[in-house]
Amino acid sequence: MTAPTLINIPFKLERNPPPFEGNDIKYPEELVRHFLKLYTKKGDKILDPFTGLGTTLFVAEEMGRIPYGIEADEQKFEWSAGQLQHWQNVICGDSANIDRFALPRMDFCMTSPPYMPKHHKWNPLFAGDPKKAGYNTYLRRMKTIFQKIAQQMKKNSYVVVQADNLHGRTYTPLVRDLSLAIEPSLKLEDEIIVKWDNPKPDYPFTHCLVFKKV
Repeated sequence: MTAPTLINIPFKLERNPPPFEGNDIKYPEELVRHFLKLYTKKGDKILDPFTGLGTTLFVAEEMGRIPYGIEADEQKFEWSAGQLQHWQNVICGDSANIDRFALPRMDFCMTSPPYMPKHHKWNPLFAGDPKKAGYNTYLRRMKTIFQKIAQQMKKNSYVVVQADNLHGRTYTPLVRDLSLAIEPSLKLEDEIIVKWDNPKPDYPFTHCLVFKKV
């Protein structure tokens, strides 16, 4: 792969977070719009397997695409699904079970998965189950999830994964590690560094990995 692509996008959160959510959202609507304009058209089916607060789905619906989402956290699921016209397309469940949900083939997927620092034991993909602790277990689960996502995608469709490397007590090269976990199932086409035009003081840029179903 060649050197990463660099783009500029304004950082602006257009929806107020729900009362149960903190103020640390790092996935603005304009980021989703950029990729939907680039890779999709009206009527396309758009998947976010880690729906969170629904940003991908809200923007997809706003742009005339058909949103589909999976969210394991019941509170986030209810909050996002309750505001969507296509609420019936959002499933409260585990993305590793996507093959059981009878979803249609997807035209495009964009997501920001739960992050995990490598020194943590609490695994967000298993709600902190101590039997599923550890960073390596997290990466293996990501590999399984994206294997199943790849099977859900139409041929020649794109999957965009937003991720950040994590600093702190131990540096976690999450962007690299996610790309290695996902690449056996999807072809890595590009790594895009998104520089925010008006960044938060502690968040000047992010990464978007662009994969293709071949």
